[in-house]
Amino acid sequence: MAKEAQQYQVNHEKIEELLSLKPDLILASAYSNRALIQLMQKLGHQVETFPLPSDIEGIQANITRMAQLLGQEKRGQQLVEQMSQRIDQVIKQQPAVHPKALFYQPNHYTSGRNTLQDTALRVAGWRNLAAELGIEGYNPIDIEDLLMADPEQLFTSPYAPNSNSLAEQQLSHPALQRVTAGRKMIEIDYKYWICGGPMIADAIEQLHRSLPQ
Repeated sequence: MAKEAQQYQVNHEKIEELLSLKPDLILASAYSNRALIQLMQKLGHQVETFPLPSDIEGIQANITRMAQLLGQEKRGQQLVEQMSQRIDQVIKQQPAVHPKALFYQPNHYTSGRNTLQDTALRVAGWRNLAAELGIEGYNPIDIEDLLMADPEQLFTSPYAPNSNSLAEQQLSHPALQRVTAGRKMIEIDYKYWICGGPMIADAIEQLHRSLPQ
């Protein structure tokens, strides 16, 4: 969506910038400046704060709410229905036995419960070992715990192309390939997780295609 975004004027969440735009509607997130939001509301502007979803239902609720705010209920419904149809098709094809998997990021980070990766893994037909180990949200996992969990497949999401930081070099640790019987780590683009949107269906389909045959 980068090319589409280029047509919009950038703002840096400064009140002078927002006032000069004379917005009819201001959208905020859980990480937006609360003082700024309150000030814009006092000045009579409509500010709507959207939660950061960690599951499919949360994504669909945000789409529906945004469509209502923009007077585009039909388009919002169509988007939700298209997304649901693609995901339901994957669910129908889930294997009888779900293989063990784990997301592994630079600096040993993984995706536990209440993350989009956890939702996508389970819907696609995998077990998320990070969630089963009790990890909540995005948090580190010791490589010893990872090896003891005995994943059949590791997934990762590169933050930027052609980068080679020390943190990323950890992903090439030889023990990681040994535990997965030589199966290489599979990359799922980070653009599917950076924000909760309909692109979660793309990630789920990719994860499903990665299931062992």
